[in-house]
Amino acid sequence: MSKVWKSSVIATSLVLFAGAAFAQGACDTDYNGDGVTDASDVEIFQATLGKQQGDDGFLAQADHDGDGAVTAADYGIFLSCN
Repeated sequence: MSKVWKSSVIATSLVLFAGAAFAQGACDTDYNGDGVTDASDVEIFQATLGKQQGDDGFLAQADHDGDGAVTAADYGIFLSCN
């Protein structure tokens, strides 16, 4: 997946999903476990964006809506949590 495509998906998600799903109860966005959510966690998210269960590099923790794939919807939830 190209960086341009990822950036486009993320930018679009800012508009479409900024208010998404606290109801999901999925606000564990400290992917590297260092105690804070920061740029490192954004980079980790970007690396798993577009992957689904079974793919190398899939991070279940980043699949905030639990649909088995890391998508723009998950990024919207990430933004809502932080």
